[in-house]
Amino acid sequence: MTAIQKIHLPMAGGQLFFRTSGKGPLLVLLHPSPQHSGRMEGLLSLLSPHFQVVAPDTPGYGLSDQLQPAPEQMSDYLPFIEAIREHFCASAIYLYGTATGAQLAIAYALAYPEKVNHLFLDNAAHFDEDMRNQLLEKYFISLEPTPNGAHLERLWQMAEKSCLFFPWYSEDEKHRIANVLPPPEIIQGIVQDHLIAGKDYGRAYRAAFLHEKAAHLQQLKIPATFFRWLGSPLLSYMNHLLEFELPANMQVVDTPAGLSERWKVMQQTIFSVLFKS
Repeated sequence: MTAIQKIHLPMAGGQLFFRTSGKGPLLVLLHPSPQHSGRMEGLLSLLSPHFQVVAPDTPGYGLSDQLQPAPEQMSDYLPFIEAIREHFCASAIYLYGTATGAQLAIAYALAYPEKVNHLFLDNAAHFDEDMRNQLLEKYFISLEPTPNGAHLERLWQMAEKSCLFFPWYSEDEKHRIANVLPPPEIIQGIVQDHLIAGKDYGRAYRAAFLHEKAAHLQQLKIPATFFRWLGSPLLSYMNHLLEFELPANMQVVDTPAGLSERWKVMQQTIFSVLFKS
């Protein structure tokens, strides 16, 4: 297995951090919020036998500096994806995104369709306007540090609830996504991701919620694959998205709930797209 390199790339306002491995056509992996590229290392390793895979920390997350001026919508983030493409190649790329990363990938593909060979989407959904407004109002808690550390207790509680319900603040059976909490180490990882991103952890999150509309997928003109992960906390909203008429250039692939089985199907699908190109 090719070693994973960790590199900083200068960008407006600071530096962009990314992980990379492998040789071949460029495949960029875009992570969820408020995570970072370290959460993509497993998939990065699986795909590096046939691609040069690059997994960046979205600006403002992980080790990447925030963009200046601070971004407010998906289009504000697109220059960092273009900076990666220009750094590695002058040709079109393959692009994968999950959750917030999926919305970033969709926005980039809409803005630069000639620069994307194929789009792979994971945990992409559709939210109706009432749901979207509710998420924007209730989903994000303040991480402003408090003298007694109450913000840390509040964050831990939110992290626990997010493992049982989506959205985390709707604690009823309709919104339940799991019956048992994961080990404390998993909760701690969620907490750490938020703390690394800091009090502005919701910035790309909010932009993604604003962008999470079937209409954007309907505008895609390039080949795309939609992964319907059967274990996703967003599954009901993904299914809602699939109720809309989507372009003929988009295929839907179901992936199993289990992580290793899910990644195996994704690996096979992505490699098959490359070999058919």
